[in-house]
Amino acid sequence: MPRKSRKLLNDKICHNIVQGINKEYIFKENDDKEKYLSLLRKYYRDYEIDIISYCIMDNHTHLISYSDNINNISDFMGRVNSIYARYYNKKYNRVGYVFRDRFKSILILTREQLYFCIKYIHMNPVKAKIVENESEYKYSSYNDYLNKSGFLNQRILDFLFFKSQNYIEKFKSIPYKNIYDNKVNLEIMLQKFLNHENIGLNQKRMEGKILDKFISYLDYKNYKYSKQELADIFGISRATLYRKIKKVRINDRKI
Repeated sequence: MPRKSRKLLNDKICHNIVQGINKEYIFKENDDKEKYLSLLRKYYRDYEIDIISYCIMDNHTHLISYSDNINNISDFMGRVNSIYARYYNKKYNRVGYVFRDRFKSILILTREQLYFCIKYIHMNPVKAKIVENESEYKYSSYNDYLNKSGFLNQRILDFLFFKSQNYIEKFKSIPYKNIYDNKVNLEIMLQKFLNHENIGLNQKRMEGKILDKFISYLDYKNYKYSKQELADIFGISRATLYRKIKKVRINDRKI
């Protein structure tokens, strides 16, 4: 956890989201989840990463990670995912992409956001109706907090809970909040995006690259939006928009 904790998160903590291509199950069996978890355990120290929280589901994984050098997080995730992809393709006799994107990474900038994110991750299997309680799911860090085990150490717990002796009570009391229920007003978001890119509003219908960049931006921010509304704003058919989205996501995976 942070060696310079008084700076409070800064830009060093990320919520990483890894999802199967076409939302396919890429952790079909418990052995697959064990394999991915073993890769996290094998390499996190090599990249000087602290893993604050994780949950491995059937078609995606959540991981909150910290490093003094934020590039280490990208390198770590890239290595783990590439090794797992080779393992998965070999095991299931397949070829091609395993993951939908390289991975999504969302910066965590406040302590409140961090708490909510930890709770959100641990509640994934409960909300998916796989288990009734967080403690029943084997492939998350929930029980690591209760037992002070896994990736957790005293330094992480001290940072999160201010060296509290009764941190478990505080940990259990974190409220659940669907932090990604974030459907956006596309008109407002587009205007902000165009302003940021220094692009005139009247250009959006003329330049296809603007739509490509806007789609990539919405995906990166993990925003939910109406595809019909987006097609209407840009004056194109929904079929054309779907082709655009597919092309953008393929190109983003190559980055």
